[in-house]
Amino acid sequence: MKLNKFKMSMAVLLTAVLPFSNLWAEDRSSQNQDAEHRLSEMQNAYRKSNFELYFVKQSIATAEPISFSHGVVDNRQYSHWLYLNGVPMGYFSAEEIIAYFRAGSQPELVERGVPPFLIGRFNTVSLDKVYSNYVPVSVGRNRIAGRNVFMIRLSPKKNDRYGYVLYIDEITKILLQADVVNPTDGQMVESYMATHFVNTSEPNKIIQKINEAYLNDPVIIEMTSRGHDVSDSGEGEAAVTDTGKNKRAEEVRKLGWGLSYVPSGYELVKIERNSITDQNSEAEHLLYTDGLSDLSVYRIKALEGSEYPVVKQGITNLFRYRADPYEIVVVGDIPVETEKKIAESYSVPGNN
Repeated sequence: MKLNKFKMSMAVLLTAVLPFSNLWAEDRSSQNQDAEHRLSEMQNAYRKSNFELYFVKQSIATAEPISFSHGVVDNRQYSHWLYLNGVPMGYFSAEEIIAYFRAGSQPELVERGVPPFLIGRFNTVSLDKVYSNYVPVSVGRNRIAGRNVFMIRLSPKKNDRYGYVLYIDEITKILLQADVVNPTDGQMVESYMATHFVNTSEPNKIIQKINEAYLNDPVIIEMTSRGHDVSDSGEGEAAVTDTGKNKRAEEVRKLGWGLSYVPSGYELVKIERNSITDQNSEAEHLLYTDGLSDLSVYRIKALEGSEYPVVKQGITNLFRYRADPYEIVVVGDIPVETEKKIAESYSVPGNN
């Protein structure tokens, strides 16, 4: 009798709870769909807009003021990023060419490069790639730099990379701010904190000068006219094709060593060997990206008597691992626990 009463009570409880559970699931799905819609609007707005954005890149130990301009001329996109403290340095982009500059030095041009900072990447990355590694959720509204914004949280599907909170202007749909958060406790690790935003009908003078350089600079003209094989470019998201993957897999096998663990979603986009003159040896370098963050793995000859610390600067971490006679160095915008796991997965075939 008591057993029957217990079963009846459980049935009543489930009948009461399940509808609310379904409502929660439906609400969660609605939040996901709204977030995806906001992100799509954000990227579309970026491709068509002229604006200036000033913000501070802030972490625990540093705060760097930065200006960022974007503009469109004859359907061509240009952008300009400048650090406002210290020696003038930054980059500008013209379509798929990125030029890194520093006062007193010649600019370094990169074909099919990806923006080197987070706000630029969010505006250009494949959203399908983002959704394969992160869960987007609308989490409300806020006010940033005197403007009303939508807030979108991107939670990593695994705790092997950082999460993000994006602040998208309600009117222009432009991304104004991005916070990087720890995947385990949700604490902010770094932030691109917007301080001032100006939306304009025409590109500013900086963008107009970049357009003139794009049309008249002989080096840029030569780069844009000759074309290239995307699979061989070795840079950026566009380089990750089936042909490129197969070629790089073969190059990794020729290295004679490998990694048994790399976080899911990170694709190998570059392999290089550089000579180290003072050590009379080589540094082998593997570069991976998930579209939003990069990680590099280096194998170098181990130094006698050197220590192997962890170095942290904002969201960028460096982890060193001794694997005699080599040292494995992992550096990137990922949690140090992930870097440790990557480094310790190093192996040489036949030595296991």
